[in-house]
Amino acid sequence: MFNQCCNNNSMNWNQGQWTNDTGQFANNCGCQNGCQRPDVLVAPRRVCVTNQVTPVPQRIICPIEHRRVNHCMTYPVFVPQIENTFMTMPCMNSSM
Repeated sequence: MFNQCCNNNSMNWNQGQWTNDTGQFANNCGCQNGCQRPDVLVAPRRVCVTNQVTPVPQRIICPIEHRRVNHCMTYPVFVPQIENTFMTMPCMNSSM
């Protein structure tokens, strides 16, 4: 995995790119100190996941029934009942 364009010119790292002895930018190939420079390897993408919990209100319907229960209870009420009666009384004798 090495670039095959190595020549006798030494390469230098200049402002983020390789340059040769004349200062010209090289096309990602060259030698430095007699060693071929390896191609750049790209590692697989690393995905860093940050979990975030956002509270969202959820309505829950709780039916509440207010019930009034009417219990009947009897109590005595005295109501007079009027009755008209007639009697015949014997006359009282005053001679006695």
